[in-house]
Parts: sequence; structure tokens; C-alpha cells
Amino acid sequence: MFESDDISGEKALLEAQKIAFGPVVFQTARLLRDWGVFELLQNNRKGFSVETISNKLGLTLYAAQILCESGFSMGALKLENDIYTLTKIGYFLLNDEMTRVNMDFNHDVNYQGLFFLDEALKTQKPSGLHETFSKEETIYPILSELPPKAKQSWFAFDHFYSDAAFVKLVDIMSQKGIKKLLEPGGNTGKWSIALTKVSPDTTVTILDHQGQIDVAIQNADANGVGERVDGIAIDLLDHSIPFPNGFDGVWMSQFLDCFAPQDIIALLKRSKEALNKDGRVYIVEPFWDRQSHEIGSYCLINTSPYFTALANGTSKMYRASEMKKFANEAGLEVEEEINGLGFGHTLMICKVKG
Repeated sequence: MFESDDISGEKALLEAQKIAFGPVVFQTARLLRDWGVFELLQNNRKGFSVETISNKLGLTLYAAQILCESGFSMGALKLENDIYTLTKIGYFLLNDEMTRVNMDFNHDVNYQGLFFLDEALKTQKPSGLHETFSKEETIYPILSELPPKAKQSWFAFDHFYSDAAFVKLVDIMSQKGIKKLLEPGGNTGKWSIALTKVSPDTTVTILDHQGQIDVAIQNADANGVGERVDGIAIDLLDHSIPFPNGFDGVWMSQFLDCFAPQDIIALLKRSKEALNKDGRVYIVEPFWDRQSHEIGSYCLINTSPYFTALANGTSKMYRASEMKKFANEAGLEVEEEINGLGFGHTLMICKVKG
């Protein structure tokens, strides 16, 4: 994975420059996409001169030159005989959903805040969040209050990486015979709604910030399952507050990666205490060491700086081996592990040790 020692010095130097100019290339690629250059060239495979691109899109010649020349340098455009055409890289920048979601998330949510990554790493505080969106300790209480584009891009990113596994996970969980499920970090209720729609005997209790619970309850009502989805407002990081108990299962999907190791262990301990005798803790995460291709690992590893600079200052995308260790320290053991769900998700099913 990510082998780089077998390339020439010249190639390595070029790759280093790509990293050095990464922020510049990112912004020009975004504008080539958003201002219609990629789409124009996709629809006209013979290509156009920069003057024609300028005229057709209502851009100044200067703007078209700046963007197209950068697009050529990044490999998204081909330039031959003064005619620009779209390459495979440009095609994916325009059409691939994962690429679009990642780009929007990084621009609308992360870009300005990552300028303060050094301070965040030193202080373990989300300095980028404090300088861009809010003085809150974490981003989670203010998700519903983010500026419209940032809010849209945050939830699009979150849902893209969770929705792909939804169908299979709903099928798996609907066969467990769970009557009462606890969902810390239930967010907008997407999981609780999906499960209760196909599992009529299941009720779900969401633990989250009040703003998120309000949205989740509204969504559950709108989907006809409001009588089986409820919520309790709680500070999930106040580990002196126990979770309600008597549950057949505790469900945590893309939740534990929002916390530092010591908080993950404490949350798992509280989850363990919430279980009935035969209950299980269900952990769903896209672990970067469980990906079938380095594309997935690359995306996940480089999501971690978002957690540092903007989300909370302390968490990251974890490896499966790390999560197993956390579960063990919380008095749980992994009973079953199902990999390859959706976009490289893993379902860990944990039981109480001993």
C-alpha cells in the first residue's frame, strides 16, 4: 500500500511538487468542475480552444487560461494543437460521486480550518473550528447550525460513507430479533428510521445533542415510525452519566471515530452496562486497514486531519486492530467481524467478556 520507493528521483521530485501545490490544484480543479469546463469538454469530445471555452462559458479569457492550464498540469485536461480535451482524471472529477463528495466536504467544511492544523495538533483542540465556525468544544452540537453549504456538504459526506452499507446492515440487523436498541450518536435518525421500517417489533432510543434529536424525531414522524423512535438529550462525553439500560443491543455506526481512545473506551464501558444479559454491542466503522483498495485507505487516512482541526481535536479514522484493543479494555470481546460492507465498512459484534 502506498509504495513510493521504486520511482526515480525525478518522478519523486514531481510528486513532491504536486503536494506543495496541492491547495492551488484543488481550487482550480473545483472551479473547472463548478464553472462548467469539464462538462463542456465531456459533451464535446473533439475539444475546444481556450478562446472558445471562454466564449461558451462566459468566462474572461484570462480566467479560462488560468483554469485550463492548471487542469492540463494536473492531468485533468489534455492539450494538443491548442485544443483542450477531457481526460479520465477530469471525467472522474466531474462524474464520480465519491470524488464530488470529498471535494465539497474539503472545500466547504475543511479548507479554511485546516490552516490551523498545527495549532490543533499541539493543543488537541479543534482550532480550525474555533476560527471558522464556532467556539464550541466540538463541531457536533452545531451541525444543524452550520452555514448552508457547509451543512449540506458535511451531511452529504457523512451519508455517502454510511449509506452504501445501509441495505446490507439493515438486512443483518433485522434478523437479530432485537426489541430494544440504543443508538448513541443517532444524528438525524437515518439508521433508526431504516431499521424500524423493516423491523416492526424494534424500538430505537437515540442519545445525542438536543438539536440532533429534534431533527431525528421529526424525520421519524415523517416516515411513519415516530412511535418507535425516541431520544434522550445527553452529553456523551460526560462519562459520569450512565446510559439507560435494559437494551438488546447498542448500535454505534461511524460514531466512535469521533472520539479519542480514552473516550471510546469509556463509551464502550457505558454501552456494556446498558445491555441486558444477552445483549451485544454493534460497531460499524470504515477501518482503513480493512479496505480492499488503497483508494479507500487514502480517503480515510486523510479524513483524520478534519477530526483534528475541526471536529474535536482528538480523534481519527482508526484501524480495526485499534478498535479491538479498545473493546477489550472496556470489558468486551469481538464475537464476529463482517468486512466489505458498502464502502469498505466493517461490522464488529461484541459481547461482554467472561
